[in-house]
Amino acid sequence: MKKIAIGIDFSKKTFDATIIRRDDDSYTELAYSKFNNDANGFKAFEKWVKASIKGTPESKKKSELLFCGEHTGMCSIPLCDFLARKQYFMWLESAMVIHRKCGIVREKNDKIDSKRIAEYALRNFSTDIMPYELDSKDLKRLKSLYAAHDMLTKDKVSKINQLKSGTLDASPSAKREIEKQLNHIRKSLDAIDEEIKYLLSQSQEFCYNFKLLNTFKGVGMLTIACLIIKTRNFKDMRDSRELGCYVGVVPCKQQSGTSIDKPSRTSRYRDKNANSLLTNCVISALSHNNPIIRPYYDRLIRRGVHPNKARNNCKFKIINILLAMVRNDTDFNMAIHGKSKEKWRAEQEAAAS
Repeated sequence: MKKIAIGIDFSKKTFDATIIRRDDDSYTELAYSKFNNDANGFKAFEKWVKASIKGTPESKKKSELLFCGEHTGMCSIPLCDFLARKQYFMWLESAMVIHRKCGIVREKNDKIDSKRIAEYALRNFSTDIMPYELDSKDLKRLKSLYAAHDMLTKDKVSKINQLKSGTLDASPSAKREIEKQLNHIRKSLDAIDEEIKYLLSQSQEFCYNFKLLNTFKGVGMLTIACLIIKTRNFKDMRDSRELGCYVGVVPCKQQSGTSIDKPSRTSRYRDKNANSLLTNCVISALSHNNPIIRPYYDRLIRRGVHPNKARNNCKFKIINILLAMVRNDTDFNMAIHGKSKEKWRAEQEAAAS
């Protein structure tokens, strides 16, 4: 059990840190300070932590220190990388999870937030918590390419909508300028697509899983890149239900007493980008008559299932198949991946008997 926690509240230019030590059931604040969110600030932060805990029984063991912060995107990554390289235990947690477990909050500032994060870390730490891991060079490159592709795609949609709306028709020169920008964006997207494809096919880290998943008809390069990024090349979220919940395709029921009894629905807390890519996968699989997805979809429609719900079920089925392919190191095989769960269980029981 960790005895000392350092709560970190990130912002763009600075970060606040509070050190708390656990004494039986009470918490003692050892120190608080604010640092610049840059390389010099990281070094000063490490020296401050060592000086603040000097004299405590845990001061000589890195393993006894628990660093915890909210995942705030790019603001939190540089310090996490610094601590991971120094082999400290850095716990990067969802801001929503921390907020909901801190109870009623009446006062808020950076110092109080860093203290609450430290207390949250000491109260909720367990051996199941995984420390922050450094991304490989290829994974960082893939993330950058994917982010650039996402931004350019949004820009392309924005330019197309501007041209379709007719607001530029009164000025031919303005319309030509937007069309030039649109053509440039399309060329940039093609170049990024080629670089993503080259990286996935040539990188020793990604090429094997990319070749496996590419054998499934309907799943494109961007979807594979997205899944590799979200699961850290399938090291995390290897369970289909866990990944399905993250993407937002697993329905969840809400029931309490006699007053609340809502039907099962997918949660709005989801990765919308990954969800939209899987929607495109289903549309592609249906249009190309995928030997599993098309019959499965048609079977659901014949039962009277709403088309939107049927497509959502197809997304979860795709997740199950892709994870099974990676888990079993096999290309797509209709004889293996086309079986229903009931049929597969019946065969396993027959073989066991």
